[in-house]
Amino acid sequence: MTARLTLCADESRAAGEDPIGTAPHWAEVTVLELDVPVWAQLRAVDRWTPAQSAVFAALREKVESSGAGFGLLMSAPLAPGAPLRVRHYVRGPGGYRRQDHASDLPQTEWARGLHDTLIEPARLSDWAAVPAPERGADLHVCTHGTVDAACGRYGVPVHAALRDAGERAWRTGHFGGHRFAATAVELPSGLLWAHLTPALAVQVARREVSPAEVAGHLRGFAGLSARAQVLDRALLVQHGWDWLSAQRDAQVDGDLVTLTATADGQTQTYRAAVTDAEPLLLPGSSHTPGRAPVRQYALGEISGPAVTPPGTPVL
Repeated sequence: MTARLTLCADESRAAGEDPIGTAPHWAEVTVLELDVPVWAQLRAVDRWTPAQSAVFAALREKVESSGAGFGLLMSAPLAPGAPLRVRHYVRGPGGYRRQDHASDLPQTEWARGLHDTLIEPARLSDWAAVPAPERGADLHVCTHGTVDAACGRYGVPVHAALRDAGERAWRTGHFGGHRFAATAVELPSGLLWAHLTPALAVQVARREVSPAEVAGHLRGFAGLSARAQVLDRALLVQHGWDWLSAQRDAQVDGDLVTLTATADGQTQTYRAAVTDAEPLLLPGSSHTPGRAPVRQYALGEISGPAVTPPGTPVL
């Protein structure tokens, strides 16, 4: 009889893994509202039609030419079987800006949603623009237990707790990071979370805890690259939740990270070295026994802020 594998999320927590720097780097995010059975259709690469394959080929070309990554999330709609609807988030001040687009298309036309939002946005004129909520966050919780058992075990109760608390939570397909279950993408802030519990998820959504209390659960801000996410987290802890309202950009030169934050017409610049720490050897899945080195980071002393008056170019 084959021994049952330990859930990768349990191994990550037991090893004390720091999840910072594991958020993907996205310039924009498209969320397709798809019923759970359709998730498997989108993931079945060998069954894609030529048109569907062409969309992903175009997306790869876009990434290679611009260097800007994109996020693709699949979230179950509030009304099962509803026509295809897309939520599109574009990087901007304070995180991302959300715009909703509705259609009369069946959900199986998901490739059209990707094409029109990420490749040829002029075609969104054929969709119905739907006003996005003015307040509150969208918590996209991975509940994709068929991809990894950890996301089913830990993600499902977190999603349920958020919904029961009246938060805007979405049952979402795999977006990477099984070992961080329950893991969530929070938009429009662009924060990714790790090892959430039902109670903690509600506290995070309502900002009932300080950044310092939940720093160990933060995977990073998707608007920045990995090393910049490490410095950004430290500055979030220092400044509090108001830090998220600033436009944050960063340059990374080897281990040196230069991060600028602009708010109310004033830009502040911070610098720090973000180096590699001792890696951990962890499984990437709950379904296979293989282990691989997992990168960890060490943050050096932060210098700054250097304040740039309004109107002065930032180098």
